[in-house]
Amino acid sequence: MKKSRIWMGLLTSTLLLATAACSGSNNTNSPNTPAAEEQNGETNGNASGNAGAGTNTEAEAAPDLSPITYSMGTDQNKITWDTPITKKLTEKTGVSLKYDVIVGDLFQKWDIWLASGDYPDIIRLDALHLQKYVEAGAVIPLEELIEKYGPHIKEKFGDKFDLLKDKDGHIYSIFSVNAATEAPANSKPPFIVQQAVLEEAGYPEVKTLDQLYQLIKDYKAKHPQIDGNDTIGFAAAMESFMIKIGFNNPVISAQGLPDHGNFYLDGDKVNWNPVSDASKKYFQFLNKLVQEGLFDIEAFSMDLPAMQTKLAQGRVLAAYAPGWVSDQPDAALRAEGKEDRMYAHLPILFDSSMEDHSTAVTPVNSGTHQWAVSVNAKNPERIIQFIDYLFTDEGQILTQWGIEGVHYDVVDGKRVVKDEWLAKKAADADSLYKEGFTGEGTGGASQWFSIGNGAKLADGDYATPLTKELVRKEYTEKTKEVLSKYNAETWSDLLPPAQTVPGYVWQLQPPEDTLAIDVKLEENWRKSMPKMLLAKNNDEFEKEWEAFVAGSKDAGLDDYNAAFTKIWQEFVNK
Repeated sequence: MKKSRIWMGLLTSTLLLATAACSGSNNTNSPNTPAAEEQNGETNGNASGNAGAGTNTEAEAAPDLSPITYSMGTDQNKITWDTPITKKLTEKTGVSLKYDVIVGDLFQKWDIWLASGDYPDIIRLDALHLQKYVEAGAVIPLEELIEKYGPHIKEKFGDKFDLLKDKDGHIYSIFSVNAATEAPANSKPPFIVQQAVLEEAGYPEVKTLDQLYQLIKDYKAKHPQIDGNDTIGFAAAMESFMIKIGFNNPVISAQGLPDHGNFYLDGDKVNWNPVSDASKKYFQFLNKLVQEGLFDIEAFSMDLPAMQTKLAQGRVLAAYAPGWVSDQPDAALRAEGKEDRMYAHLPILFDSSMEDHSTAVTPVNSGTHQWAVSVNAKNPERIIQFIDYLFTDEGQILTQWGIEGVHYDVVDGKRVVKDEWLAKKAADADSLYKEGFTGEGTGGASQWFSIGNGAKLADGDYATPLTKELVRKEYTEKTKEVLSKYNAETWSDLLPPAQTVPGYVWQLQPPEDTLAIDVKLEENWRKSMPKMLLAKNNDEFEKEWEAFVAGSKDAGLDDYNAAFTKIWQEFVNK
């Protein structure tokens, strides 16, 4: 999910998926695994050759390059427009982005903007908040602007273009399209274990939660501190959206299921997952860790950056941390020369006899990664022209490969990543920000509008530099050693083959009558989690679990499930 899911994997797209399903698009991707951030579909990035027919070629031929700046909110405090790649983007389009850093809860800030009317020109939203902005008249329809100024947007989406449409037929946001059909080479199982822990244990089989428990228990007993800090057996975070990442998604992964967000499917019926039997089993596992001093109880008040900080200290032995959570801490540990404290990524299930079907692909990357244009934006056509450039082959190469001679060379007609750039990335955890590879979320292979790892451009070469050879090249020798012990060359080798699914429940526009219930369910969940996990014995846990389930039912759980079942069945039938 990606990003993540972040995340990351994890929220919503739009009911437009149902419309798209009618047009014959049936490839998908999973938001909660590394595959979630990857793309699928045609192997040629140009998709449908007729997709751009009828667009304004004059506007394409003579774009306005006069300087113009648009504001955009971001929760990434390291993001900047002063980079080599973004300067090239301005050179090609005239557009600059002024990032306003959001401090605190991202979703709360979106609500504050909406209430005040003081929102930036470009707003990155999830589908739930996008619908709120649409109903408030805060964002503008984009279909006419795309028709006139977005030939490459239409070209890259091809027969998936209807995926951009809301249920009312308008287009209110733009996100990434997938043009690849397999999980990328940098996909990673979402449970992490410190490489030093595996090495000391002799690289044991770690396929179940019980095996993970024993592994970290034994290691912490021998090493109560690491580098002068108390050892943390298992880490998590619960602030904001991280409650879903830390206390829902592991339940899905441990069952080997595709990621439907906070839901699981029973046939074609949708159920809220936190009250499932599987969730109870996972919460009991966490309660066991708490009772034995292996769980970081600061998790209840931590957000994603705080959790990443602890991971980067090298004292966390294990966690549920998809690549979009663990990559930055891994880079920091590597830069400090603590390669043995970097993390192995393992598929861990409740039961080793379970079949793992967790890797999946979808037609688009939307979720929390949708760019909308607010009514405050002047000259909105310039924003569409800017996004359209990002969808050109030239824009894809610039944002994904970088600058020729700096980040890659062309050898025998093919782009090859420079060793110097790989070394720079390995030495500096913030290098992707500094060079401009990381933009504000769009759900693609990086944080721009990528058409996907494994997709190809018109020149026959790949749209992104991600290959198995490159992934291996970026590994440390320690990581290669660990992988060899598990008969793998990349972490993705430990994942099951990717499967396509028609979509995910989290991608559908939530029914209006579920919004208030959703708030009550999450409030009850947040209130109940510490009580369950901090229970002193099994009887106390059972009491708190029953109270949690009862509170969920009182919040409207049955109506909530019924409403989502209805829209899911409508989606599948269409």
